Amino acid sequence: MEKIVLFGGFGFIGKNLCEYLKDNYNIVIVDRIKDESFLINNKIKSYIYDFSNQEELNSIMKIEKPDYIINLISIVTADRDLALFNNMIKSNLDILLKIYESTKKLSNLKLNIQFGSGEEYGNIESPFDEKDKEIPSSPYAIVKLMTTNTAIMLNKNYNYPICIVRPSNLFGKYQGQEKFVPYIINQLKNNLPVKTSPGEQKRDFIEARNFSKEIEILLKNYKNSVGEIFNLGSGESLSLKEIINFLKEKLSSNSDIEFGAFPYRENEMMDFRLNIDKIKKLDNSFELKGLKEQLLDYIKGENK
Repeated sequence: MEKIVLFGGFGFIGKNLCEYLKDNYNIVIVDRIKDESFLINNKIKSYIYDFSNQEELNSIMKIEKPDYIINLISIVTADRDLALFNNMIKSNLDILLKIYESTKKLSNLKLNIQFGSGEEYGNIESPFDEKDKEIPSSPYAIVKLMTTNTAIMLNKNYNYPICIVRPSNLFGKYQGQEKFVPYIINQLKNNLPVKTSPGEQKRDFIEARNFSKEIEILLKNYKNSVGEIFNLGSGESLSLKEIINFLKEKLSSNSDIEFGAFPYRENEMMDFRLNIDKIKKLDNSFELKGLKEQLLDYIKGENK
């Protein structure tokens, strides 16, 4: 089988990708941490590596010789604090350059999938298209855009086989309970109060297994993916208020919902929605359920 090296594979998205892709690909995880129970259950090889030593990474890549790379490593935050820039650069741009240095001579490397973010677009009119001019509005988004532009430069100048994905908001198995969808579901299932912003802001959510299907489309169509940027999401946005009310109804919850308990973030994006026509063109057979159907499937899984 072809081999994928998955950087940051013990995180929420990484574990979902592993479970989805492991039957058709040989998966190797490289991460700062190790989840022994996940490794045993999925029979996956891993390395502990913290990106402090370039020679160590060179050695790992020389041994593994991956056909594909998926780089998930990043600090993710909505904070606007300018002091975040240095750590953001270290966890995004610096890591991309280290991976490039260790893999630039691998003749069998078909595609490096570098994770960007839908937040790179900033507060522009949705749906966001890959050809839109980005206006990032946070240190996280600015550094992600820097890393995206660097990846494109590596492809154009050095023929390095890389593409960038800009995900929408994900939810699903293994996600931390503090994240929006798991938090709302937990509060509603236990009839606990939900405190939130006014909730009029719209968001494009996609369940993690459906997202994994979109990643597999890129792997299978790597020749048409190299040097490109792809939006990956549901292509649909719902207001947070509508999502909360939908989940409350489906869970028959008695929770009190306090819309407006918290203010909007500064320069809040009021409609985050990705145009996903480009990824669909790579696989005309790909079908995606609507966001409410995906949420309902997730609820059923939560209740098993």
